[in-house]
Amino acid sequence: MDEIIVTAQKRSESVQDVPLAVSAVGGAALDRLGVSNPLQLGATVPNFNLQTNSGVTYIYLRGVGNNFLGLGIDSNVAYHANGVYVARPRAQVMSYFDVDRIEVVRGPQGDLYGRNATGGSINVITRKPSDEFSANATLSIGNYGLVQGEFGVGGAVVPDKVSVRAAGFIMDRGGYGTNDATGRDVDNRKEQAGRLTVELTPSEPLSIEIIADYFHADDAWGVVHQAGSGIPGALTLAEAFGNFPSRIRNVVSGVDPNRTIRAWGIQGTATLDVTDNISLRSITAYRKSRFTALDELIGTNPSMGAISQLEKQHQFSEEVQLLADGTGWDFILGGYYFTEKVDGFIHIPLFFDPAAQFDQRGTGDTKAYAVFAHGSWEFVPTLKLVLGARYSHEKRTSEGVFTAPFDPIPTGGRKSFNAFTPKATLQFEPSDNLTLYGGVSKGFKSGGFTIGVPGPGVDPEKLLSYEVGAKAQLFDRHLTANVAAFWYDYKDMVVTRIVGAQTVEENAGKSTINGIEFELTARPTDRLRIDASLGLLDAKFDSFTTPDPLNPAAGPISLAGNRLPGSAEYTARIGAQYDIPIGDASMFSVNGDVFFSGDMFFDPYEHSGSYQSSYETYNASLTYDSGQWWTVTLWGRNLTNRTIVSNQLISADFWGYPRLTYLRDPRTYGVDFKVKF
Repeated sequence: MDEIIVTAQKRSESVQDVPLAVSAVGGAALDRLGVSNPLQLGATVPNFNLQTNSGVTYIYLRGVGNNFLGLGIDSNVAYHANGVYVARPRAQVMSYFDVDRIEVVRGPQGDLYGRNATGGSINVITRKPSDEFSANATLSIGNYGLVQGEFGVGGAVVPDKVSVRAAGFIMDRGGYGTNDATGRDVDNRKEQAGRLTVELTPSEPLSIEIIADYFHADDAWGVVHQAGSGIPGALTLAEAFGNFPSRIRNVVSGVDPNRTIRAWGIQGTATLDVTDNISLRSITAYRKSRFTALDELIGTNPSMGAISQLEKQHQFSEEVQLLADGTGWDFILGGYYFTEKVDGFIHIPLFFDPAAQFDQRGTGDTKAYAVFAHGSWEFVPTLKLVLGARYSHEKRTSEGVFTAPFDPIPTGGRKSFNAFTPKATLQFEPSDNLTLYGGVSKGFKSGGFTIGVPGPGVDPEKLLSYEVGAKAQLFDRHLTANVAAFWYDYKDMVVTRIVGAQTVEENAGKSTINGIEFELTARPTDRLRIDASLGLLDAKFDSFTTPDPLNPAAGPISLAGNRLPGSAEYTARIGAQYDIPIGDASMFSVNGDVFFSGDMFFDPYEHSGSYQSSYETYNASLTYDSGQWWTVTLWGRNLTNRTIVSNQLISADFWGYPRLTYLRDPRTYGVDFKVKF
């Protein structure tokens, strides 16, 4: 099997040599698995769960994530594009096109990635220009009217001095459901994206990479579906007025749902090789996004609860690194600066009075500074000590107004945080094909304010992790087997609940998370490839006392022993590909995989109305590779057409506690035509 190079520790090294639980999914694997957006990535990594809510991506790693993302709220998993942190979850939906690999690092990454990496880090690495001309294109046609295209082209403009690569993506797909009130599609996709990468080498020790990207969506993807009341046997307000969708994937809405996203950015990375073993690197980036959405929250015609959202954001970041290495040692010293401004609103006109409304709006500002160090020292042969630490300082301010139903209430405030997040790992390599490691690390997620939500805000989350693991390549690298076991002490997890018309955020007391993960890749013959993974997870509250919105009369209750939202007790995947040579160059490839997930709750109360039972999905494909310049693939996903809940929230009491439900893709199938030169 080919060696996989990753940059999880901000330097290039084999994934098998990194003393971390890191999964690297290459571009070829993304094609084979049919992964073209973040939500489809979850099935490729153990204990990795991605959800959606109104077109927003929710990321959980090892049970660490958010059960609700209000305006200005950060994810617990740091999302990066070519090494640049993308702060807004509403801007993390950019399609995966012309991708070299995606690195998913599990566990807190406080030393190298800092704030908001308590759960881990995702880094999407796109394809780089090469000196030689290359071009590729893919056209996909499928059910639900799918037409999807992707291309990449590049090469040297000035040999050894200037190389360029341009890439683009377009998707147009009909809806998985219909608005029964208007006949318009819902859960359709219309997206366009582009990227330009320029690599400059003005002199031998200096290299510069400039990447500019743009993403646009205008569709009705990720709409809320009605699944009845969170109170068993009760009717929601919509149902009391006779509004029942004809099937779960349809909606009843007096307004046609819509989401629009515009996100773009430009970044520059300059690397100066001072000597053969000392380099200076600067990563400068600016990003901007605008997200709007309109949806019928409670499912009535005419509309009685149309929710409109706006979130605008821009961010600037600068990271400077000093990298050095020698015989048996290496280190990175760095500094980081990040600033962000977010403004927006969430607005719902309330049906019982023309002047009544639910409205939260305002602005939020963040300034973050950090210095960090990370290094390794092989103090005896085969035994290496890895140490890292980061000191972070952050200021967050917010100003806003909350109205429900008539009187406006000022919101916001100022908070500042300091955090020290060290890391220590002992790495033992008894042979070139075996790595053993054990370590302890800390992570923190920033506190702050949800824009337009009353209250004092929340304190930072803190996580202490212990992890041991082994990475092995056996039988002349025909088998790769990796295992990791971990234990988390998780404090002050932020939990969101809906009380009346208000979204309330609070810090839970303490949680314990432990689990084990296996990843295996085997090539028993040149024709057969087998991939398998298994994640086992036990994530529960140790102490958390809070009122239950479905039973407020009971007062505060203890949730100790309840599972954390979004944490399935197991996830597993097994897949295989068998290649059948045809003649001297062409080949048929048969590919199939099955993904298993245990049941999970979407809120901390373990309500039966906010729940997805265990399930499995089946995917398959058949590829003919001509061995020259073209390839054709027939594919099918979720072949049993299982209806799977991606996320589910129980809303306000005066609407009858409707279960706001978001669904994963149904059965899809189609054909890909690929060319490359």
